[in-house]
Amino acid sequence: MRRVLRAQILAVRPMSVSSTTLHAVDARTGTGNRLELVVRQFHDLDRLARDPWYSPANEAAALGLLASTEVPAPRLLAEAVVDGVPVLLITRLAGDLPGHPEDVDGLLSGLARALATLHAVPVPDESPLIRYRPYHDSRDGPRHPPQWTERGQLWRRLLERLESPAPAAPTRLIHRDFHPGQTLWRAGRITGVVDWTTACRGPAGIDLAHVRVNLALDHGAEIAERLLPEYRRHAGTDPRHPYWDLLDAADMVLDMAPPQTAAQWAQYKRFEDWVARVAAEV
Repeated sequence: MRRVLRAQILAVRPMSVSSTTLHAVDARTGTGNRLELVVRQFHDLDRLARDPWYSPANEAAALGLLASTEVPAPRLLAEAVVDGVPVLLITRLAGDLPGHPEDVDGLLSGLARALATLHAVPVPDESPLIRYRPYHDSRDGPRHPPQWTERGQLWRRLLERLESPAPAAPTRLIHRDFHPGQTLWRAGRITGVVDWTTACRGPAGIDLAHVRVNLALDHGAEIAERLLPEYRRHAGTDPRHPYWDLLDAADMVLDMAPPQTAAQWAQYKRFEDWVARVAAEV
């Protein structure tokens, strides 16, 4: 346990179960202060043993870096191992998922501002934060497009392009899985960025690539393109490079299961259309 938090538990309720099990906890301290907390359990013990990106220690390191910054991230209160399961106790952030907001300009500005603020956070040399590498790295063996895709040639060309060296890029603190579904909002403003398990040191262009492909899937390519000038305005830099867009897309497609419904195929078509749009630049 990183530190002891003495409080009376008022209520506990399940939030979700995915890669981690989340419970919301309402508590009250001895001085009467009310606490809204989240218990995050890393329950997949097999994955803990084999997946370097499923690491409570890495998430704790990221949250530690963010504790004194303006990034609206949860605050880490404690770490523990309970019955062999690693657990993080963090603050619970207010807000709701953005969904499909009417104010698209506000959505893009908020996402860009949060991302630029994150990328400006310094990472000390001694930080244990993991270093970026693709989930599917050619150094681990050959990469092949899924057999079920109807545009195998597109993916083969893309994977061949990724055999070239990556462009030079400064190392930044990155979220690695930043997209609208990882943000919380209240009254048109971002109140939280969550799920920091895969945060790492790496190229800011990967974060831009990931949020843009998600915007393209949910709102269309034109909306995704409009994020870039917003990011430049807030960050004062432009780390975008088509290589990072293609690398992020390759990581996504190599993990995808075959679409099963018409809606899933429609979304997958939007994904491939976005990839073809980017691939035309190189």
